[in-house]
This record gives sequence, structure tokens and C-alpha cells, in this order.
Amino acid sequence: MDTRVLVVDDDETSCRLLVKVLSGVGMKADWTTDSLAGYDLSLRQYYDLFILDVRMPLLSGTEFAGGLKKEHPEAKVILISAFADEALKQTAKSLNVSLLSKPFTPDRLLKVTAEVLGRSS
Repeated sequence: MDTRVLVVDDDETSCRLLVKVLSGVGMKADWTTDSLAGYDLSLRQYYDLFILDVRMPLLSGTEFAGGLKKEHPEAKVILISAFADEALKQTAKSLNVSLLSKPFTPDRLLKVTAEVLGRSS
């Protein structure tokens, strides 16, 4: 069964890079640079994993994750941020989501992805 991932980042280059890495290991990844469109998609389609940039216009990754967890408490989320400070770490913990600091290597992304999905890497 294909693992379905939704990548939401306001930087198109980041989206394309993440999707390329995930697709390279056989995952089916969709992406959008529009956080509101991504949130709408998250409520209409099933995804095994959400990878969300924290700093986005309109709807931040933490707001997205919070809303998603209210609708689907079992949703698996990785927040990505170049500003992974203590406050953000606490927020991620309170939302029960993973936090990945930018920059990260493709290997690190895949390792965290496997951990979040509950698979050994």
C-alpha cells in the first residue's frame, strides 16, 4: 500500500525537494504552497502523514496541525522550521507532533518520517 503524504510549505522549491525525496522511496506525495488549500485538502482526503512548514502566511504550520489534530487526533504530523526554538519545541510536544529543524538532509527526513509512521528505518 502506498504511503500518502501531504507537504505544505509556502516555498515551492522546498515542496518539490521534499516530494522528490519521499517519492524516491515509493511514497505518494502531494504538495501545495497554500496553507489554507492544504488544510482544506487534509479534511477531504486521507493522508498517512503531513509535513508542514511552521512559518507560512494565512495559516501557520502549528495552527494547521492544531486544527488537524482536533478533526483527526490520530493524524501523523512533522513540523519543519528553521526557527526551532524552545517555545516551538513545547508547542510541537503539546500538539503531539514531531519537529524537524531546517536545514536537514534527505536521510534525516526519511529517518524522522519512518519514526513518525512507526516503521523502522
